[in-house]
Amino acid sequence: MRIDLHGCHIHEGWAKFKRQVDQAYYSGHKQCIVITGQSAMMKEFPTWANNHPLVRECNQQRYNPGSFLIRLKKKGWQSFKIMYTVIIA
Repeated sequence: MRIDLHGCHIHEGWAKFKRQVDQAYYSGHKQCIVITGQSAMMKEFPTWANNHPLVRECNQQRYNPGSFLIRLKKKGWQSFKIMYTVIIA
């Protein structure tokens, strides 16, 4: 899936990114290419991606700095801690 934020204002781009990542996740996509262009959004985008609960990883593309590859978390997997008590008698 491809998410094109190029030409959007920052707040509009953030809202569109959140909506489309949710849509990609629930449609079963494992990764997305996000196009930000080389504006202020490019500098902000890694923070957006790392703070989104469904994004597992975000990497800026090597040959196009205004493009990012994001990998989504596996559907249905959630992190949790198992708490247990050991009783020694």
